[in-house]
Amino acid sequence: MRLLRAGESKPFNPAKKSEEFFMDGRKKIRIIAIAVCLSAVLTLSLTGCATSEALTSGREFGEIMNALKCDLFGTEDQNCIQLQLKLPVREGFNPVESKSAYYSLKNETMREAYKDIESAIFQIAPERSDNGCFELKYARLTSSLEFDQIYIVKEAVLADHPEAFWVMSSYTVKNNFHDGNYLILYSKYSADELNTMFSQLADEIAPILSRIPDNASELMRETIIHDALVDGTAYDFEAAQADDSSHDAFNVYGALVRKKAVCTGYAGAAKMLLNLVGIESRTAVGMSKNTGHMWNQVRIDGNWYNLDVTWDDSTSESEILYSRYNYFNLTDERLARNHQTGSDYSEMKCEYTEDEVYVTTELYNFDLEKCTSTKDNYYEMYALHLSSLDDASVDLITRKFISTAQERKELIYIIFDDSISGEDAETWLSKNNGKKYSALGRSLTASNKSGSAPKIKNCSLVRMSSGEDDIWNNLYAVRLIYS
Repeated sequence: MRLLRAGESKPFNPAKKSEEFFMDGRKKIRIIAIAVCLSAVLTLSLTGCATSEALTSGREFGEIMNALKCDLFGTEDQNCIQLQLKLPVREGFNPVESKSAYYSLKNETMREAYKDIESAIFQIAPERSDNGCFELKYARLTSSLEFDQIYIVKEAVLADHPEAFWVMSSYTVKNNFHDGNYLILYSKYSADELNTMFSQLADEIAPILSRIPDNASELMRETIIHDALVDGTAYDFEAAQADDSSHDAFNVYGALVRKKAVCTGYAGAAKMLLNLVGIESRTAVGMSKNTGHMWNQVRIDGNWYNLDVTWDDSTSESEILYSRYNYFNLTDERLARNHQTGSDYSEMKCEYTEDEVYVTTELYNFDLEKCTSTKDNYYEMYALHLSSLDDASVDLITRKFISTAQERKELIYIIFDDSISGEDAETWLSKNNGKKYSALGRSLTASNKSGSAPKIKNCSLVRMSSGEDDIWNNLYAVRLIYS
């Protein structure tokens, strides 16, 4: 190795110079790449995208770079399984697709988002996500859709599709430069588990539909479905206290397969079954007896009615016997005696939570119909209406006894005009009140003497109203006991 003397220059080596130039070029490229990445990170960190979330939450560098990749190039395609839910049908009655919540949405942007979410809920990932649930297919959403509007549209889809019992109420909204906003919904059940549950659900629906006679009227179809839910489902008080909406008691699977549900399970099952036999129905929410509540609106022969299957069910067998039709096809006016209907969703006020989603603690409805008809109300059709406490009314009760006994039915309902006090009506029906027999006693004797119907051993009286907020005033049930 030779040392250079003062004033002597180093000899030129072309190969060495080329290598140094190449090394300098790579350094420049790295610097430029780092600068671009830092610039992108800085830009994205100011936009609320995935990179910003990763930076502000103190994620590892690798996670930050993955978020940056997602923002720049989009999310990877999901490998989803298409769910195949096949519900039984009743031959002769064409199912209706009752999508009132969809038609309630005020603009085309929200309706397009509805269609994307509607398609997504029937596709599920094969593996569990980090939160222990199964992601449903991402629903791509236009960037012009506000986050509270996303919540509203999601609720509209679930309101129209109670059969999608696997969809949990929790959700995630994410966004990136490439894909824009997208919604992630979840299921606690896998595709394999759901296939088994679909089969169980179909096995419970089929016998209910088979009870419906050929050419049954809409009213008869509604009555059979109503009775099947009242008789086959028990109210789940434990689930109601826990207020856990992921529990099956809150959906149609709980109502029909597990046989225990709260109001959302009853109402969802009623809507689904009614739609299957060609009857339009929707769910309504509000307050009843100081708690949040859900019931149905149902269209029978062109008229809309309120139907509350939950409150027609009871923990007491005797109460079910007498009051199972108290909430069957009510007008808005009568329902309002102890139900407060929620406001229209256009008045919804959402709150942004720590989980970065919009929720509301209030109860709101998509478009509801006005219910004013009394034509197909159960008591309007079948109860005996009395306006006086005299012999003419005794004759009417007698005729009702005879016709009921001829069909060997068990119950007679009597309604008195509001002008007659409950105390006077009850005394007149059940006490002698200066006569040899009470009104019911005289009707019972006259019916048995007629010889045109089976003998009635005795009868019992039940007063059906007990407070100011009762749906019905001056309503009585008479139970016939045959010899």
